[in-house]
Amino acid sequence: CRVYNYDPLTPLKNVRANCYGKYLALRGTVVRVSNIKPLCTQLAFVCATCGDVQSVPLPDGKYTLPTKCLVPECRGRSFTADRSSPLTTTVDWQSVKVQELMSDDQREAGRIPRTIECELVQDLVDSCVPGDMVTITGIVKVSSTEEGEIHHLK
Repeated sequence: CRVYNYDPLTPLKNVRANCYGKYLALRGTVVRVSNIKPLCTQLAFVCATCGDVQSVPLPDGKYTLPTKCLVPECRGRSFTADRSSPLTTTVDWQSVKVQELMSDDQREAGRIPRTIECELVQDLVDSCVPGDMVTITGIVKVSSTEEGEIHHLK
């Protein structure tokens, strides 16, 4: 399902630590779109001892190994990822950068407009191009990079 006309719209300057994990809507202009990439949401692992296959959810595509084999007689602890398994699932993923909208009376001399990275998945991928004015709704999360923390809307 999709949420439309969600109020209130949050100005980009108000997206701060107290917004993490919260659902919000913001409006802006798309300034950059990434290439479309596959995002693995479930990954199958094969037990090296007995060959049993288990599927592990990968929140935000973060890779986590199973801790032990689910077969009671085995309990093996060595696994190999099987990307071609029917239990492995991927979705289309794309990152877009959205820049705040500012009216003439809001402009501060010499200040670069704020931006936020937004993650699009499945049917929302390839739904906008640079220059489009969009309203985005999603949950705010934080990613760590070499430069520090970056706010994302997922």
